[in-house]
Amino acid sequence: MGLLMLSKAELSPESLSHVLEQSTDCVKLVDPQGNLLWMNPNGLCAMEIDDFEQLNGKEWANLWPQQAQPMIRSALEGARSAGVVRLEAFCPTAKGTPRWWEVSLSAVRTPDGAHAGYISISRDVSQLHADREALKVLLAEMRHRLKNSFAMVCAMLRTVARGDAANTAFATDMVARISALATAQTLFDGETEQSDLQDLLSTLLLPFRKAQGMQVDLDCAPNQQIDRREADVISLVVGELTVNSTKHGAIGHGGSIALRAAVEGDATGSRHTIVWEEQSAQPVSATSRAGGQGLSLIERICTARGGTFGIDWQERGLVATLSLPQNL
Repeated sequence: MGLLMLSKAELSPESLSHVLEQSTDCVKLVDPQGNLLWMNPNGLCAMEIDDFEQLNGKEWANLWPQQAQPMIRSALEGARSAGVVRLEAFCPTAKGTPRWWEVSLSAVRTPDGAHAGYISISRDVSQLHADREALKVLLAEMRHRLKNSFAMVCAMLRTVARGDAANTAFATDMVARISALATAQTLFDGETEQSDLQDLLSTLLLPFRKAQGMQVDLDCAPNQQIDRREADVISLVVGELTVNSTKHGAIGHGGSIALRAAVEGDATGSRHTIVWEEQSAQPVSATSRAGGQGLSLIERICTARGGTFGIDWQERGLVATLSLPQNL
């Protein structure tokens, strides 16, 4: 057989078959009843299957671990009605090698629209899954160490201030601020995947609401659910804004802060919009600092989460706006 050249004019069933066979992903054809019909060579290699005839005609769902089988059968039903279903699940190879797979399952239809079966494309994401799990463990350990550090600093402050009225007042104020940060970390303890936005913002602002010469207002309706990723971004943004305000703005020099949060909708979907409006008792002297990395980090992480962040500088303060896609 001569060299097969792909071009628009040569997209024959034979050429498309060669493309599927050479795909680096595991490509499978499944009949309308959910039974395996075909698997490409690279898929057989990835699944460590020596002979496809051992699986030919068998129910695809039964080849997955028992706990994953209901999800696979549900995905088949979903693809039949919705067209495409994506999922991620664990399934060892035929030789027992543990693997995680990202699966795209699409319904196949005849020219007259009748259901003819499915095409499944599976990609080995074992390393990605392992990296994610390692990151979760690392973050949990960091939160644990951070809470311990908060507790240790609070204890040191109380010890140093003991017996001195002036230092006691300072220590009490600092302990309240540090404790609020520690409390924010506990909103996602254990397996909790969601928290209330009002609770998070209230906790982050609590230490500054009683600061002398400060007015801090929060306008946020209850029952606005956020996940860990959203909370991390929001905590980072509010934390950076409070640090900057302590050094250069209203928290450090007196003034007011108004924090508003709401869910807004547009053509791209629903978004959490958080607005920090700050007015300081003294004029703004600079809007950037050489070597400053905080705002740059905020912009990067917002972009990575599909959000936006912007600052409108004013004579005596700023208006900072954070917008994040709402995870429904």
